[in-house]
Amino acid sequence: MTVANWAPARVRQNFRIDLFSAICGGVYVAVLVAFMPVVVRRMGGSATEVALVVASPFIGHLCSPIFAYAFAHLPLVRVVAGTVTLSRTVFLVGVLVATTPLMLAVTTVASWIISIANVAAYTALMQGMYPDSERAQAMASVRIGAAISGIVAAAVAGTLIDAVPAQWVFAAAALVALPGALNFFRVQSDGTSTPHGRRPAREIARDVWADQRYRQLLIAFTVFGWGNLMNVAIYPLMLVDHFDASNSFVGILAAVQLATMIVAYLFVGRMIDRGSSLRQTFLATLLVLLVPIGYLVAPASWALLPVAAVAGITIASSELTYHTNIVQVAPAGRTAEYAAAQSFLLGVRGTAAPFAASALLGFVDTRAVLAVGLLFMVAGTAIMARTLRGEARREVALEVAS
Repeated sequence: MTVANWAPARVRQNFRIDLFSAICGGVYVAVLVAFMPVVVRRMGGSATEVALVVASPFIGHLCSPIFAYAFAHLPLVRVVAGTVTLSRTVFLVGVLVATTPLMLAVTTVASWIISIANVAAYTALMQGMYPDSERAQAMASVRIGAAISGIVAAAVAGTLIDAVPAQWVFAAAALVALPGALNFFRVQSDGTSTPHGRRPAREIARDVWADQRYRQLLIAFTVFGWGNLMNVAIYPLMLVDHFDASNSFVGILAAVQLATMIVAYLFVGRMIDRGSSLRQTFLATLLVLLVPIGYLVAPASWALLPVAAVAGITIASSELTYHTNIVQVAPAGRTAEYAAAQSFLLGVRGTAAPFAASALLGFVDTRAVLAVGLLFMVAGTAIMARTLRGEARREVALEVAS
C-alpha cells in the first residue's frame, strides 16, 4: 500500500467522490430493487420471470470470476467506473424499448452482470482508498448517502409508477445515476491501481479452498444464503398476490428499510472497525431470520413495516461485511482472488435458489416455500456459529502461546 493513498487530503477527496457517486447510485438501486419484481408481476409476469429479476444480481456474481480474470491487467478505478457507467446505460436503453415482462427481466439481468463484473476490483480498491482503522466507517458513511437518496427515490417512484408507465420511472432513475458513475473516474489510487497478475482460475480455487477457516465460512454462507435467497424470490409474490400491496405501499416499505439502514450504518461501521467483521456477520444472520418469520405471521400488509425495518439493519450489515470479511481473512495480496471466489459462490446460490423457489410453487404455496427457506437459514446459522466458536478458541490459544 502506498503512503500517498492514505494521505488525509487524498482520502478526503476520494471520499467526496465516492459519496457523490453513491448518492446518485442510491436513486437507481432503490427504484430497481424495490419495484422491478413487483412491476414485472403486475404486468403479468410469471413466477419464473420474477425469479429471473431477483436472481439477476447473482447471475452477475456467477460471472464475476470471468471478469476478474479478464480485467486483472486493467487499472481498478477504470474497471469500477467503466462497468457501472456501461451498466446504467444499458439499463436506460433497455427499459425504454421493453414492452413485455420478459424484456424487462432480461434488461435487468444484463445490467447487473455488467455492474457486478467489477466486484473483485471494487473490493481491492476499497482496501487501497481507505485506511484500515477508518475503512468500514467511511464505507458506511457513503452508504448512508445512498440510503438517504434512496428513501426519496422510493417514495417518489411509488407514486409515479401509479400515474405513468413504469419504464419511464426506471429510465429516470438510470439518468440520475449516470453522473455518479462518470464521476467515479476521478478517484485517485496509487499502487493498487492495477491488481496482482493473472493466475489460472483452477489455481486460485485450489488455494482458496485450502484455507480451512474461509472454506468453513463459505459453506455456512452458502447454506444460509440458499434459504434466504429462496425467500427473497417469494416476497414480491406475496406482496402482490397475498397482501395486495399497492405500489405506493411498496415505496413506503422501501423507505422504511432504507431509513433503518442509515441508522445501522452509523453503528455497524464503528463496530467492525473496533471489533470483528465476522462477529458482526453472525449477529446480522441471526437478525435476518426474523424477516421470513415476519412474512409468515403478518396478518396484513401494514404488519410488514417492522419487517422492513429489520431487513434494513441486516442489509446495511451485509453491505459492509461482504467486503470487510474478505479484508479480514484474505492473505496479503490475495484480496481480489478471495473476493472473486466469494462472488462466484454467491452467484451460484443466488442464481439457482430463486428458481428452486419458483419450482416449489408448483407443489406447495408461498408460505410453505418460506418455511423451507427458513430451515436452510437456521442450518446455515448453526454452521456459522460452530465455525466462529472454533475460530475464537484458536485466537485464545495463540494469545496464550505468545
